This record gives sequence, C-alpha cells and structure tokens, in this order.
Amino acid sequence: MSYTIPKIDVLVSATVRSQPPIQLTASWQVPNSVILASLGHLPAGATATGTTTLQLLPAADPNKLYADQRRNQIDMRVAKVIRFSRLRADVGIDVYNLLNANYATAYNTTYVYNTDNTPRAAGWATPTGIFQPRFVRFNFTVDF
Repeated sequence: MSYTIPKIDVLVSATVRSQPPIQLTASWQVPNSVILASLGHLPAGATATGTTTLQLLPAADPNKLYADQRRNQIDMRVAKVIRFSRLRADVGIDVYNLLNANYATAYNTTYVYNTDNTPRAAGWATPTGIFQPRFVRFNFTVDF
C-alpha cells in the first residue's frame, strides 16, 4: 500500500505480511544395532554399524503438526519528494520488521537416539533460524 500526501509531497507506504505457522516434520536416526535387536534382522541394504532414518512426521501426513506461532511482519517507508524542474528526488527512510518480530524461520527436524532417554539441547523442534531483527535504511532516489 502506498500513498502520497498531496500538499506536503510526502510518500508513505507500508507492507503487511501474515503467514501461517511452519509445518514441522520429524525424522529419527536409529542405529541399526537397535533395529537388529528389536526386529531380529537389519533393514534391506543396511549395515550393522550404520543408522536408518525413519520418518515420524512425513510431509504428506493428514495429521500435520505446525509450529505454535503465526508469522507477522510490517515494513514501512516514509520519503519526502523534492522536485527540481524535470528532476524528482525522494529522500526517505525504510523500516523493516517494524514490530521487531523474532519468530523462528527453521526448526531442527531430527530426533537424536539416546539410551538414557534425556532431552538434548539441540533436539527436535529447536529453532535453527530466527527472522532478521528490525533495521533501518536511509535512501536517496533521483528520477530523471
């Protein structure tokens, strides 16, 4: 959305974005020795010292699991329009992520097999990426 305030020749614009939460997936890397002890045989083509990845929450699952927060962002621009005969200049300021939202943009999708059954600090659904913080950009544009 953009609007120029006529009498003072100031350009004001804003962008609002609201996205649904990120869908989570989960995979579990299980040592083949554990699978051998449970099933009595190894998976096809597996070695005794390797691991097998099991999909716990596949992307095509109808019972999808999502992160707990909707992603909202507002960007804004204010610029003064200056005219010189046939030239036009905009002197402005852009503010990105006006609300300083800090939602996660990526999550760890892998369970870690452990025998002591204690949670790991970097375990499943731990954020691995966070949205960029608020920042300001000054700009100067000349149209001729």
